Amino acid sequence: MSKKGEPTYDKLKKTLSDQEIAQSYVLRGTMTEEEKQAAEAEFKKLRLEKLKSMSDEQVLQGELVRMKLLIRDYLQQNTFLPAFSFASQLKQYIDLLKVPHGQFAQDIAIHKTKLSRLIHAKEAPNVDFMYRLEIHSGAMIPASFWYRLYAKQIEEEIKTNQEKRALASEKVKNELKFKPTIEG
Repeated sequence: MSKKGEPTYDKLKKTLSDQEIAQSYVLRGTMTEEEKQAAEAEFKKLRLEKLKSMSDEQVLQGELVRMKLLIRDYLQQNTFLPAFSFASQLKQYIDLLKVPHGQFAQDIAIHKTKLSRLIHAKEAPNVDFMYRLEIHSGAMIPASFWYRLYAKQIEEEIKTNQEKRALASEKVKNELKFKPTIEG
């Protein structure tokens, strides 16, 4: 038995076939600390060799998949993080492409000034722009992800921007007033 009270492979092999063991158990490794370090070093070496042999297109595709998964995970959370604002993710996307902003603006048929304003969160993106991002990414990052990033950002602004709320309140006349009710 191992430290956790689980049988080792050697003990199981006495009573079960390899196939039965494979179907029934997840075994802990029986490597020494030295063997673990050697295996980890070998794995790192193989991983680096694989990375070096990848084409630029494969590297970009991997980075886009990574970006998509990070966005997907972020969208499942209930908190807003500035690093995942629409503008931040747009900048990150363009940086992954390793193309100048002017070239990217041409690729998606918008003026470079508009792109700059979007990257710096000075202008709101429209749905057409989000479709273009989806198409440009080879559908790797869907337009709905871009939309939800921006929607989450707007939601955060609505929740936290008391100054704009106060300004809006000054413009409202005949506000409806209700007696407090007990909700239950």
